[in-house]
Amino acid sequence: MGLRQIKETIEIGSLTTDSDGNAYMQKRINLKEGYIHQLMQVDLFEDAIPFIRGGAVDRPNIEVVISPYPAIPTAMKFQENVPVYTHRYPSAGDDSVLFKACGDMVENTFTDWHQFPSKQISSQSFLRFYSNHVYINVHLMGIPDTDYGNIALSFLMVVADKKVPFLESGIGIINEMHNAMCAELMSNGHMISRSTLQGNVFPMWRFGGIRPEHTISATATGSYFLPIANRDEESMQTTAAIRSIVADLRGMSAYDEAFGNRFPDWIRLHLNAGIISGPVHEQWPPTKYADSGNLLMF
Repeated sequence: MGLRQIKETIEIGSLTTDSDGNAYMQKRINLKEGYIHQLMQVDLFEDAIPFIRGGAVDRPNIEVVISPYPAIPTAMKFQENVPVYTHRYPSAGDDSVLFKACGDMVENTFTDWHQFPSKQISSQSFLRFYSNHVYINVHLMGIPDTDYGNIALSFLMVVADKKVPFLESGIGIINEMHNAMCAELMSNGHMISRSTLQGNVFPMWRFGGIRPEHTISATATGSYFLPIANRDEESMQTTAAIRSIVADLRGMSAYDEAFGNRFPDWIRLHLNAGIISGPVHEQWPPTKYADSGNLLMF
């Protein structure tokens, strides 16, 4: 696997935002075909202070994405409050994104960048892709129909290339093409309440671990694992009775019911093998040999 550095810039002297306040820039870098590329290091540097026409009240934002295929603007908003910034790039955790940085642009100063992966991780990354090109995508968000300028960004990428079979390369490229066809709107969070959290899925003793009648109680402390009398001596359990209990442990239950028919399934963790798997077989018959000394097979 050979290492090589890719130094690239994306610069534009002047640009004008559209009616939504967005301006997009893009640059393609060609790579070797038939290889798997490991993006090991990424560095982003701002070469010049951007020109902001709106003055101190104008606080545009910028996002930079490195991806195997062109980053597609989505229907999601970058900022909900005024000023509203719309049509941001896919999230950094998306499979189509190799590197992402977001910056807050302030007049007469360098941009304050926040990046993913972080500077510590991006200095030793293990992201791999098969496409024979990589794209630098820049999205500036500001006042609609306003001129901005003096955008100058430099990139340093350390890429390790390794030759792969034709089939692997083709399947990898198809997968990355599908990942690049991002959804315009993502919503994969699940709202839950505190009452749902407390006892719905964890801890297990509240949701399908021990059935309520077999939990510890002040009046029946002896009935924690087995239904025995709490004021009398414990009666001996027969092997057949214990095997019946173990059979109940293996019973399938609905997702919202306790594990096991009558007892929690984990009660079998420390049972010996003879009880779990059935009677222990007698030992094999002693070996017998023919007059020639060969072992007789039974």
